[in-house]
Amino acid sequence: MLLGAHESIAGGLHRAFALGEVDGCDAIQIFTKTSGQWREPVVDADRISAFRDARGQSRIARAPVLAHGSYLLNLCTRDAALIERSRVALVNEVLRCDALGVDQAIFHPGAHLGDGPRAGIERAVESLAWVVERTRGARTALVLENNAGQGSCVAAPFSELGAIIRGVDEVCGDESRARVGACIDTCHAFAAGYDLSTDEGWDAAFAELDRELGVARIRSMHLMK
Repeated sequence: MLLGAHESIAGGLHRAFALGEVDGCDAIQIFTKTSGQWREPVVDADRISAFRDARGQSRIARAPVLAHGSYLLNLCTRDAALIERSRVALVNEVLRCDALGVDQAIFHPGAHLGDGPRAGIERAVESLAWVVERTRGARTALVLENNAGQGSCVAAPFSELGAIIRGVDEVCGDESRARVGACIDTCHAFAAGYDLSTDEGWDAAFAELDRELGVARIRSMHLMK
């Protein structure tokens, strides 16, 4: 198992590698933009080169790099303007990550806002398929993170996470199966009702994950302390 931490990008994206070295990371996660704003950053050739050079010169050059997407994304909403903005922002995130050489773009699918989980799942499938088609050929994986079950957020139950991924597979085929996966946040899972505090609870949760999406589709995990 590779263990890492979310590292600051204050002073430049490239600084995350030095911080990861200090923390003894086998992997790092970053934000490529301010997570609570829609504004897209300018990631020009110089910044891309600085990031790639810092990675190449780092002791953790082989460490996987993950990026967490904006918390504003909602791929499940009936609000046409918001869903369009979210889709475009996720495409930009993936293309930015691909240019930087980031391995995974992690994001939450969003909330159905009262329309029910089925409607939210259907919109998430449509939205994610839209993003996959517009980022074909990118090496960066699209990785859905489970939610904690707050409000009308979709993908707290593993069944909903699996339904989204299976739905995108049906639309996008091999491209989805190669690039779309899941990030399991154990704190979110615990809050959603999965008892991960015992061996029995852990085994039951992962048995459900395997049934719903297959453990091979798990690309990464966020671990609670």
